[in-house]
Amino acid sequence: MTPIDFKELTTLSQAGIVWGFFWRCIATALGSALCGALLGGIVGFVLGISGIARSAIPMIGGLLGLLTGLFFFYLYVRWLLASRLGAFRLVLVLAD
Repeated sequence: MTPIDFKELTTLSQAGIVWGFFWRCIATALGSALCGALLGGIVGFVLGISGIARSAIPMIGGLLGLLTGLFFFYLYVRWLLASRLGAFRLVLVLAD
């Protein structure tokens, strides 16, 4: 396995790699937003009818949004490491 510097690639190869990152990022962001909205709505509704103070609901929703975002970021990184980006794929190597 030979490391390749991004600057040494052709413009077409660079565009393919950037596109691979971009569309996966958009898909992950949309999935995160949809799941976060659905989860936030359900949890907000349940907390609202359970009698929890209204001032606590936005804090709980914010924490839930943070956890959802972190989970989807983890999925994004795993997806990138498992994917082909044009003719290439990302690999982790031990830094010397």
